[in-house]
Amino acid sequence: MADKMQTVEELMLTGLTYVLDFENKASVGASKMAQASTNPELKAAFEKTVAKSKEYAQKIEMTFKNLGKPVKTKDNHIAAAMITEVEDMISMSDAGPVRDAALIVAVNQQQHYRISSYGSLETYAKLIGKANEAKGLTENLDESKGGDAKMTKLAEETVNPEALKASMQAA
Repeated sequence: MADKMQTVEELMLTGLTYVLDFENKASVGASKMAQASTNPELKAAFEKTVAKSKEYAQKIEMTFKNLGKPVKTKDNHIAAAMITEVEDMISMSDAGPVRDAALIVAVNQQQHYRISSYGSLETYAKLIGKANEAKGLTENLDESKGGDAKMTKLAEETVNPEALKASMQAA
C-alpha cells in the first residue's frame, strides 16, 4: 500500500487493516462481556461472539491472500475506545440485569461498526471487480447483521425487561 490512498483498492486494503485489528480487539472485549454478564443466554451469545470475531478475522486474512496482498493491521482506535467503554460499563455497574442491558448496548455498537465497515468494504470490492476474492467480507456483513438482530431481540424480549424490573426494585 502507498502512504496515501490514491485508489479504491488502496482504500479497501486500508479498511481491511483497520477491521482486522477491530476483530482482534473485539474478541477480547466479547470475552470480558461474557465474564461480566449474568444472563445465561447473553453470556452464551457473548461467548459465541468471541468465536465469531476470530472467524471474521480469518476471513479478512483470507481476503488479503485472495487479493495477493500481505496481511496487515493498523491500530484501530475506535475498537480500543469500544473496549474501554465495555470496561467502564462493567466497572460502573453491579453484576445483574442493568449491567447486562448496558453490555448489549456496547455489543450492538460493535455490530454496527462491523456492518458499516463490511458494507463499505464489500462495495469497494465490487467496484474494483474483486467481489469473488472478497466474498468473506459479504459473509461477515450478513452474519453481523444477523448478530445485531439477535442481540436486539434478546434485549427487547428478556434483558431490558429484567433490567427495568431490577430498577424498580432498587428504587
